[in-house]
Amino acid sequence: MKQVLLAVSFMLTLQANAQSCEPKSTECVAVGQWQFSVAIGAGVMTNPLFGGENIPLVVIPYISYYRDRFFWDNTTLGYTLSNTKHFDISVVIEPNAEQAYFERFHVRNLIAPESYFDASGTKVDSGILPDGTSSEGDLSPITPRISIDDISKRKWTIDGGVLAHWYVNEGSKFTFSWLKDFKGVYKGQHSTLSYSQKVPLPEQLPAKLQLKLGAHWQSRQLVDYYYGLRSSDSKDPRLYYQGKSTVSPFVALAFNYRLSEKWQLKVSAKHKFLGSGISDSPLLKHHNTSSVFVGGLYEF
Repeated sequence: MKQVLLAVSFMLTLQANAQSCEPKSTECVAVGQWQFSVAIGAGVMTNPLFGGENIPLVVIPYISYYRDRFFWDNTTLGYTLSNTKHFDISVVIEPNAEQAYFERFHVRNLIAPESYFDASGTKVDSGILPDGTSSEGDLSPITPRISIDDISKRKWTIDGGVLAHWYVNEGSKFTFSWLKDFKGVYKGQHSTLSYSQKVPLPEQLPAKLQLKLGAHWQSRQLVDYYYGLRSSDSKDPRLYYQGKSTVSPFVALAFNYRLSEKWQLKVSAKHKFLGSGISDSPLLKHHNTSSVFVGGLYEF
């Protein structure tokens, strides 16, 4: 709730203007008007952490508001510094998404969520191996596990930095972002580079298919704060872990089919391969993450 109130307070400071279009795009954004839509259907975001719950996707709201240079796009607030035919660059602030894996009702899990992860929340008992067989008579050491319910609280924070787009042509673009911790919680930074491509479909088909490839880099400080383990988390030294910087590749797909003026069929999926700096942590049950959603999108 604190994150939502903070975003609303920033939104109220936005200034005025009239009409804008994304460079090299046939899709225009109405400036000075609120854009509301809601997706209703079935889906899930999985959580890779021991003790983390899968997040069902049933109702997903989307909110945006654009002025001349100021904008609010779901959980991101920004100011555009430069906007040309093939390139734009903005300064942005948004809630850090990492803590959303540790808290069910994080704002990033409620408004236009992306991909998080898959776990049952059960622990591995000290006398049972992960495959369900007894460890009696087996000399192999058992890797200790720990749940997010057992560790100290990971705090939320606000990230800020730079967001840039390079529009190669009408159907493809590169996106780059670099963000750092504004509140000094994890005292680190992270960056994302991605390439998205619209897949050509028959002109008579009222649909859009887009593929995206990319990678997410996270600094040692960020990984260590959220996934590292120390004496404040456990008294068992075998569980202690110091995080290190890591790169996590991802692939995503989005398909929209217009059914009427207000309704679209929406299908989206994303899969992320967690880098070893994160996946080596005893908190991790899975080394990859995914999300999927199928439903209808209604535009108000």
